[in-house]
Amino acid sequence: MTRTGRDGLGAILALTAATLTLWAPGEPVLLILAPLGLLLLALPPFRVGRAVAGVAVLALALVGAGQGAFPLLIRGWALLVGAWFVLLVLLLPRSPFLSRALGAVAGAFVSAALLLSLRRGGWAAADWTVGRQFYDAVAAVVSVWRGAGLEAVTELAADFSRAAELQALLHPALLGLASVSGLAIAWSLARRGADGLRPLREFRFRDELVWLLIAGIVLMVLPLSSPALVRAGANLMAFMGALYALRGVAVLLAVLGTPGVGGVFLAALATLLIPPLVMVATVLVGLTDTWLDLRARRASLGPNA
Repeated sequence: MTRTGRDGLGAILALTAATLTLWAPGEPVLLILAPLGLLLLALPPFRVGRAVAGVAVLALALVGAGQGAFPLLIRGWALLVGAWFVLLVLLLPRSPFLSRALGAVAGAFVSAALLLSLRRGGWAAADWTVGRQFYDAVAAVVSVWRGAGLEAVTELAADFSRAAELQALLHPALLGLASVSGLAIAWSLARRGADGLRPLREFRFRDELVWLLIAGIVLMVLPLSSPALVRAGANLMAFMGALYALRGVAVLLAVLGTPGVGGVFLAALATLLIPPLVMVATVLVGLTDTWLDLRARRASLGPNA
């Protein structure tokens, strides 16, 4: 189903905000530009103008990124996930976007792990480099606030430090989610509405992926799990939990209809005041849809149900 006009622009803006938020400290634009450049170069049919645009976008992504270990890592990751996505688009032309995007993220993680394993201590060094970025971002914000003379900066600094610690722990999940969002933007721009993204109320993914969430829970609660396995479980739970929360939102939109201004205000207020409750509720709705297919049941009951 094509997303065009104002709806398509709104979707791209929302996805851009998601990408920037999920990966705020670390060159998030690369997660959009690198896949977009590769798609413009590789998608058939070949057109000179589109190929030139693809080269220009790739040059902007690769040359415009900062210097140092962290920009190099993110640049490599963006190229990996973009290349995997292009490969899956070409090999699986009938698959939905999300299946190919999730496959690209999985392929990029496996490829990155193999490449890092070729160098002794490569994974630990990369993990430290990426995690350090979140702490440095917090330190920069606190420094600016202290320079402005804010009295509550000490308490806020402690809260931000805990948030940075959590982000550093979950950065693989955050990178995966930001990459899916970046791929969605690149896909929508590259296709220009010819075969774009489906509406949010139709958001779904393969039901078998629930086993990833279950695996994450098992790794978290197993008494013999090592710290590395516990962290892997936490990242699986965070990644799949976010996808199921989005699926829950899609179900609510399909079953209850698009909310008016008042409904949007109440939903935003609830999200701000009690985010854990809202998150848990939407995840539970998404999980329920895995087994009961709530949208299909709603459609079978008819419009007056």
